[in-house]
Amino acid sequence: MTVNNVAGINAAGNTAATNNTTRAEQNANASLDQNAFLKLLIAQLQNQDPMSPMDDTQFVSQMATFSMLEQMTTMASNIGELKDSLTAQSSQTLLTQGAAMIGKSVTGKDADGNDISGIVSSVKLVDGSLSVLIGNTEITLDNVLEVKNSG
Repeated sequence: MTVNNVAGINAAGNTAATNNTTRAEQNANASLDQNAFLKLLIAQLQNQDPMSPMDDTQFVSQMATFSMLEQMTTMASNIGELKDSLTAQSSQTLLTQGAAMIGKSVTGKDADGNDISGIVSSVKLVDGSLSVLIGNTEITLDNVLEVKNSG
């Protein structure tokens, strides 16, 4: 499953978020497996020898197998939805924490390892990583060394 999550908060407090997933592709594959199983079972019933029909225990066993397959597919789908929900919640928590840094004086290191300090004007969340914007320089939260009140 591919999840691209981009969100941000600027100094005005505006937020933006997008989520692109390929869950439909996963559900289509699971659906094909269930349909294939049912088609195979129907073909088996239609083409059985009337003089020697399928044993009841085999039929019950195959129906139980189909039931388990359906339950596992539903459970996998529900777990995927839970994961997406937790990811979105985690992103919002990071953005909230980052929003508290807007207007604060921050010291840290930029991408080249140079020391930088200034007032945070906005924060941005890209693929689960929070960055702060100081002037025209963007630094990731793990490169922030100090945060203090400006003024």
